[in-house]
Amino acid sequence: MSTSKVGIINRVLTDLKVILNEEPEGKYLDILDNDNLPQMSDAVLIMVQYETALSSFKKRYYQSYGHGYAKEWTWITTEFVKEYLSEESEDNEFEDEETS
Repeated sequence: MSTSKVGIINRVLTDLKVILNEEPEGKYLDILDNDNLPQMSDAVLIMVQYETALSSFKKRYYQSYGHGYAKEWTWITTEFVKEYLSEESEDNEFEDEETS
């Protein structure tokens, strides 16, 4: 591999490592060594580790919510949880008013 190819790959991997660092798989993620240029197989192995970590990340944080035909898929973020809980609270208040 060339130095420029390693640099291009490492820019992407570095950004992903920031996102995935706190995940359980984060401790297994490395970037390519720019000083000792890796073989193509080394790069593939490292990228497969990232692919696996990204797949786990998606399974963990991209989920469906709702019921029946109204099911939607979304990323479960702090902002989504706050909004969802706020909507749930408003729905419960509305239901309480109807039953009174």
